This record gives sequence, structure tokens and C-alpha cells, in this order.
Amino acid sequence: MNLFSQNRSRKDPERVLQIKEWTRELLGLEESTVILVSELRCQEDDCPDVETVIAVMLAAGNQRVIKVFQPMDEVTREQIAARLRE
Repeated sequence: MNLFSQNRSRKDPERVLQIKEWTRELLGLEESTVILVSELRCQEDDCPDVETVIAVMLAAGNQRVIKVFQPMDEVTREQIAARLRE
């Protein structure tokens, strides 16, 4: 058993770019703004099995984190917009 290997599915880079583009558009961000997109698995009972986390790196070291409780390949622009309104 290899304890250092991670059983992660590879995410489609085009999908990551699409989520970044939607986020940039919805927040009116400049092209130079760093946006990170990750899919995380939760082991706790009170959270979804998989969530997509979008982290926007803002000025002065601040960040905004958006969580969509869906796998990355199921996230829609509308879901991101709804989470931003919350």
C-alpha cells in the first residue's frame, strides 16, 4: 500500500477555466486576479460528500471563498451567482 499516493480523479482543465471565467465575470474582476478552484471531499456527517471551493485572492492578502455543494463537473454559473448573493 502506498501511503503517499492520492486517489484523486483528474479534473478537466477546461472546466476549471470555465468556473474561473464565470467567477471573474460575476464579480467584475480583472484578468490578473488569482482564482483557485478545488474539489474537496468531506468526511463529516453534516456536509455534502463533495464540494467545489472557489477562492478569490483579493488585495492586501484578503480572499473570498465560495462553496458550491456539487462536484466540479456539475457546477453551473447560476449556482455560483446564487452563492455570491448569500
